[in-house]
Amino acid sequence: MRQLIAAFSLMFLIISATVLASQLNVKFAQLDTNADGQISLLEAKQNDALLKQFTDLDDNNDEVLSEQEFANFKI
Repeated sequence: MRQLIAAFSLMFLIISATVLASQLNVKFAQLDTNADGQISLLEAKQNDALLKQFTDLDDNNDEVLSEQEFANFKI
């Protein structure tokens, strides 16, 4: 019984992580309006929450967000 519960818990965790990752990819694609693989400050202005966090998310200070930097965005 414990193994069954553990298996279901693991399956739920995997599904949840997949759904969350998919949502972030969709959101990134929506904000990356010129489809260049990064979100500029101009593109970030579409989303107030992202705009407020932009400087903190831009780890390398290149004034664009990569998908990796965007992954740290707290909605």
